[in-house]
Amino acid sequence: MIILKGYTTKQILDPNYWLPDDYNELVKVYKTLAKSADQRLVRLESYQHDKDFKPATQWAYARAMRDIEQWSGEDAKRFNTAPPESMTDLLSKINDIKHFLESPTSTKKGIVDVYKKRADSLNKTMKKSDPNWKDLTWKDMAQYFDSALSDKLAKKVGSKTALKIMNTIQRNEKEIVEDIKEKKDLHVKVENEMLDIAVNKALAQYPDEVKDFFNM
Repeated sequence: MIILKGYTTKQILDPNYWLPDDYNELVKVYKTLAKSADQRLVRLESYQHDKDFKPATQWAYARAMRDIEQWSGEDAKRFNTAPPESMTDLLSKINDIKHFLESPTSTKKGIVDVYKKRADSLNKTMKKSDPNWKDLTWKDMAQYFDSALSDKLAKKVGSKTALKIMNTIQRNEKEIVEDIKEKKDLHVKVENEMLDIAVNKALAQYPDEVKDFFNM
């Protein structure tokens, strides 16, 4: 167990660190984390001018913006505002900030390191069993794992089948995007009949998440 009076973001994010139970001390933790988080938000915004990192605001950043809006209103863009007045709300907001700071896609290095390794490993494994597998880039992996769709599909069909579904969706992206816009029934052509059924169920059940995945 680690208990600190002088707070740094690295120390607070240590899994052995215990948050203080005193409101005023907890506010200090909040302000330390919020300041660090806001600095990362600024950096992620600057990456939009880098052609290789334009999507940087689609993942952890996008989740952070939704959390910030929930706490401070639709015009808010930063975490570091007046702290919530209750301990419960303060702890809840701290957890939202920690989620952002601990997300791989909150930093450029994390984006590349984590998702490039995942993409390389997955492509190597899946090609052995699926000759139609479309190589995923680190950007594809980051977009998928930071999407609401990934959790929903994984819970329904398991992570491996969920990845196959997303790969099939990507291979049929143009057809699916047009279908979503026109709101027709869609039949995705794949070799595995059970995967075919799973893909169509996913598209029917989570159309908004699919739209988000394609940034529509």
